[in-house]
Amino acid sequence: MSVIFADTSALVKYYYPEKDSEKIEGYLLSSRHLYISSLSIVEMASALMKKVRNRELKKTQEMHIWNALLDDLQTGQMEMVFLDERHYFKAADIIREFGTRRGIKTLDALQLAIAHDLGHAKLLCADELLSGLAVEMGIRLVQVA
Repeated sequence: MSVIFADTSALVKYYYPEKDSEKIEGYLLSSRHLYISSLSIVEMASALMKKVRNRELKKTQEMHIWNALLDDLQTGQMEMVFLDERHYFKAADIIREFGTRRGIKTLDALQLAIAHDLGHAKLLCADELLSGLAVEMGIRLVQVA
């Protein structure tokens, strides 16, 4: 059992069945402690509504998934890490260092800043670009693939 920081890409796969969802579920359920970023709340809402817009998900299903996420937060299944000033500065450093070659997005840089800050936690991420960058930064990963 390990301590995990789950990026939103992994959370989506946990709550909505996609490729690698079973692996991600196994990692999350067997973790000793699970962190998510406060940013993931906004990103999850966006990802779920995109699935509703694209007709991959009905609004009633989206509401069920959303409530499951909120329940997991309320019952302590996962702990939310709130963005702090240091995370913004670290994200800016990440963008300045890797932005030219990697084209990292702002929200991804913020997620990586939190993952970097939680040095004792392994990053669980289903995004290949973000995972590759995390490895370059020395962030320990949970291997999904």
